[in-house]
Amino acid sequence: MPPPVDLAIIGGGVIGCAIAWRLAQSGASIALIERGRFGNGASGATAGIIAPLWHIPPDNPPLFQMGIRSLDLFPQWAAELADAGINPEFQQTGILRIALTQPDADDLAQSFQWQSQLNLGVQWLKPDDLQQREPQANPEAIAAVYSPQEGCIRGQRLTHALAHAAAQNGATLYENLPATGLRRAKNRITAIETPNGPIPTGQVILAAGPWSGPAGPWNAPNAPINLPVRGVKGQRILLRLPGFLPQSATHNFTGYIAPRLDGNILVASTREEGQFNQTTTAGAIAHLIAVAARAYPNLTQASFIAARAGIRPATPDNQPIIGPHPNIENLTIATGHDAIGIMLSPATAELTAQYILDRNPNPLKPFTPARFPQPIAHQEF
Repeated sequence: MPPPVDLAIIGGGVIGCAIAWRLAQSGASIALIERGRFGNGASGATAGIIAPLWHIPPDNPPLFQMGIRSLDLFPQWAAELADAGINPEFQQTGILRIALTQPDADDLAQSFQWQSQLNLGVQWLKPDDLQQREPQANPEAIAAVYSPQEGCIRGQRLTHALAHAAAQNGATLYENLPATGLRRAKNRITAIETPNGPIPTGQVILAAGPWSGPAGPWNAPNAPINLPVRGVKGQRILLRLPGFLPQSATHNFTGYIAPRLDGNILVASTREEGQFNQTTTAGAIAHLIAVAARAYPNLTQASFIAARAGIRPATPDNQPIIGPHPNIENLTIATGHDAIGIMLSPATAELTAQYILDRNPNPLKPFTPARFPQPIAHQEF
């Protein structure tokens, strides 16, 4: 039977692994439980873009602050994780966003007005400036904006690096071990059910991505956990064109083209509502090749290397769910990040770990699970 722990974390994606690392550093005994391989879902299939200026609306201050805080933390994170043994391949080489139509150029100009006031060095590029920076960029581009402090990371390596660092700090890792249920005494969880036997625990963090919602075994009818998390499928591809890599991850209003340290070029991604599978499809591959060629026409000559799909966890109000469950006193939720889980992983881990240590829920109020109705916790699981 697995030994008891102070804290069990369900979910071995980037969020669960990041929280495990930070809490293991505090000296707590941690069990990190993953139904498959670490990073085998959306965390491994991600584009790995770290670009809060483009993906988090500034009129949502709590979420935007998380994005900026994560951006500040990533260089330190990457260095610590590399020192621990696995380089997550963080590239702070900026984000380039190019406009090929006048409406897109107008959108760039509107965003540039507030981005240029953040003291992050955001630059407006005219067509000649763009061609000087990226000679292979589409010559039909009208304008571009370059954000030098942002960048990208390799999601699979980041997740593995976090799990590895957590283990070095004493966390126990359980891979290919599904959490099949939750044992409870009144309004407290006492153990995680697994095929290898229960794991007794004092605290639980549910960070199972899309499996935190109705797809998970803890959301059965009449169970006291009911999270409105749905799965959204995303696909991405890898291309290779010897002698060519863009200097920065590039967005062209239809998708990203991002350089990798192994010489491949990642192109992402699709958004497929109502799809809960990790099958890659010919239609998505064709679409993503067109996305790549729209930014860099020479990529029509690239070799196709691989495709991958993952399922992101989305919520009705497009906000992550982070914080204490309203009815289960030792259950904390950390899910619902949709396509920005990698991007927000440092701040999510920081906030969640701090709550576990000091039990102060106030910093997490904007993301509380209590904003969604929950059944009364009066029945056994």
